[in-house]
Amino acid sequence: MAVLTSMAARTLITQFGQSVTLRQVSYGAYDPATGTVGSTTNTDYTVKCYMSEYNLTEIDNDSVIMGDRKALLPATDTSGSAIPEPDVGDKVVGFGDTVGVISVQKIYHADTLVCYICQVRE
Repeated sequence: MAVLTSMAARTLITQFGQSVTLRQVSYGAYDPATGTVGSTTNTDYTVKCYMSEYNLTEIDNDSVIMGDRKALLPATDTSGSAIPEPDVGDKVVGFGDTVGVISVQKIYHADTLVCYICQVRE
């Protein structure tokens, strides 16, 4: 299995990425008296994203299932501002659909965060 370097990730995002919306979902407080959760708030970030499929050797039908994809997201939005780390349950809106973040890995160059590799699923 090939290792994705920080330079390769940056190149894929810059040259082949498309603008998408990273939607971070914040849930309201849980009210035990009613058994409900308060309203949710969405915070959207416009980022350039490179989407790719998992190799068949990476699909284990446990943590990675058929249909999962990798979304490479830079550490900054399209205006150059840092974005918060994507979290499980966040959404990537673009490429004609909306997918949910299942897991997140970080890629660094030395001690500088370059991008996030998000496992996403419809």
